[in-house]
Amino acid sequence: MELARSLHACGSPAYELDLEMEQVSASLGHEASFFSTPTALFVTFGGDETRLLRVYPSDTNLGRYAALFELQRAIQEEQMDVSEAWQRLTEINEMKDGYGPAIQIASHGGVAACISVLVGGGGMVVLSAGVIGLIVGTFVVWLTHLRHQVHLINVVAGFIASSIACGIQAFVGPGNFELTSLAALILLVPGLHLTISINELATQNLASGSARFAGAMTTLLTIVFGVSMGYGLVNAIRPIPASMPLDSPDLLASALVLLPIGLCVAVTFRTRYRDIPWLLISTLVGYGALRLAGTTFGSFASVGIASFVAGVTSHFASKRLGIPTAVMLLPALLLLVPGSLGFSGFSQIMVQEDLPTGIRLTATMMLTAVSIVAGLLLTDVVVSRSDKQSFEPELKSPKL
Repeated sequence: MELARSLHACGSPAYELDLEMEQVSASLGHEASFFSTPTALFVTFGGDETRLLRVYPSDTNLGRYAALFELQRAIQEEQMDVSEAWQRLTEINEMKDGYGPAIQIASHGGVAACISVLVGGGGMVVLSAGVIGLIVGTFVVWLTHLRHQVHLINVVAGFIASSIACGIQAFVGPGNFELTSLAALILLVPGLHLTISINELATQNLASGSARFAGAMTTLLTIVFGVSMGYGLVNAIRPIPASMPLDSPDLLASALVLLPIGLCVAVTFRTRYRDIPWLLISTLVGYGALRLAGTTFGSFASVGIASFVAGVTSHFASKRLGIPTAVMLLPALLLLVPGSLGFSGFSQIMVQEDLPTGIRLTATMMLTAVSIVAGLLLTDVVVSRSDKQSFEPELKSPKL
């Protein structure tokens, strides 16, 4: 039960957590069924006794998740006894949680500047996004340290990013406050949680998927509400001029910022130092597959293909390297998830009062999430068949 709680705290989705814990229980000689949601974990032992654990949604922690993954393998493959496993689990839960505040703040600024380059922002937009990202990161780290509620942090971050970006555009010079605000807030936008919720719904984890989807949408709305407040404040002081159009993203510039984005993502996901190279490789694989597929297929098909490539790559890397699939899969998906589309859609509705454009972007967000999930489901089919074929010779070898 404590192992299940620890996995949930690291951000493990329901379709992985339930199956993994049932396998661990079987390895320990106990029959147990697990049912997880973002706020509760039910465990039934032997069909008679049922326990309830109250849990809380939390951010992804790949460093601790990788350590828990190694503990699961030791229990299942090396037959680690319960007392030794309990001691190891206690050590994992007492591990240092993530990176220092300065590195976290720097990752907010770095990823903001790199994302603005990735979508075709000019020099003014890139500089503004980087500086605002540092300011937002400072407030997020500070408010998190004071243990404020997540939705309050989202509103404050959205207000700060929007008011500064709009102020620069109104008083300093031409820019694009929508892109600047989005880039500065990109690490808070719940695109990954939205995609995981759709995947949970597709795998019939309806309770967990519905709750996670509602949480992701609420987070998105609170961020956009803060952005709307910041825009209204600046616009009341001085009218904000129209935003400059974006340039087409340069391929060389996009390739150069992928590694910095990967490093910032490693800080965000609290990845172990020895897993960072694999995380960077997954970032290159995911974005490279997206760009290559985009030369032939449409946008939704390209996203699905990139998701499939990332899923297959992360699975085989997990088998060869002994690391969790999430170490390579989640960073690759982060460049594909549709959180920015949802942010832009709600911003068009609440800030610009452009309902048709907002609805179109919101619908595009949902279709993009479905494309990602389709690629992941296809990955499960290919991977399961591959595992079955590789397992069959082992069954036949004793007869030879």
